[in-house]
Amino acid sequence: MNKKGQALVEFILILPVLLLIAMAMIDIGNIFLKKYDLNDNLETVADLYINSKTKELGVYLAANDLTLHDETHDGMITLTLKKNIKITAPLLSNVLGKNYEIETSKILYENYEGLNGQ
Repeated sequence: MNKKGQALVEFILILPVLLLIAMAMIDIGNIFLKKYDLNDNLETVADLYINSKTKELGVYLAANDLTLHDETHDGMITLTLKKNIKITAPLLSNVLGKNYEIETSKILYENYEGLNGQ
């Protein structure tokens, strides 16, 4: 019996599964990295938003392909930043979709003096 031929056939059968798993792991790692970057972007966006620099804010959002949604409720402003990520792994894209949307939020207070006890 030829053991080398059997090992080669088993390897060829397992190789596509291993490649799919590796591609999915790369895409999941990319999602986590982009989420971390999105949190950093939110800090910059919040600073521009607080200082009413709308022109710079628009340029920053367009340059980084970000979407900003702001909502005011009871003296608090909730900033939500969203970004689409392209998923390339074949099976993972079937589960999550070709474009996966990540988002992060931050709550700002309209009256900063109220936090310091006036």
